[in-house]
Amino acid sequence: MTTAYNRPGDAGSCQGQTGFTLIEVIVAMAIIATVMVALFRMQSGTINLVGADDFQTTARYLAAKALTQIELSINDPELKGEFDQAFKGYAWHCEVADINADFSDIMPDLADKVGTLKKIDLTITRKQGDRSYHVETFRYAPAS
Repeated sequence: MTTAYNRPGDAGSCQGQTGFTLIEVIVAMAIIATVMVALFRMQSGTINLVGADDFQTTARYLAAKALTQIELSINDPELKGEFDQAFKGYAWHCEVADINADFSDIMPDLADKVGTLKKIDLTITRKQGDRSYHVETFRYAPAS
């Protein structure tokens, strides 16, 4: 019986070689790909949250601005409009409805005064991104 031994300089020798096997490289690439996908999803989610937060902040300011304008013409049943050039793309729509209520129990000083309680439904929308912000509030409108 003859046993063949490979020496370090022989072509069939594996003893002096270093490096990764194909399986190790594939596993490492799969791990890197999984981590990269998770990072990109997290980054995308962060960008979406920043956009939503920016819209909510701007919409609150614009709602206060629109409510001021609505109170000047509160007897119109439906109002709508757009904002100035600084807020291009933002629009508002409002519906005003009369509320039948008796406030003599909680506000006796208003019992003899004529006026109505108005329910104001205000929606701020932005054309790009299909976002909307809704405000529902009530105002007392004295008779004119």
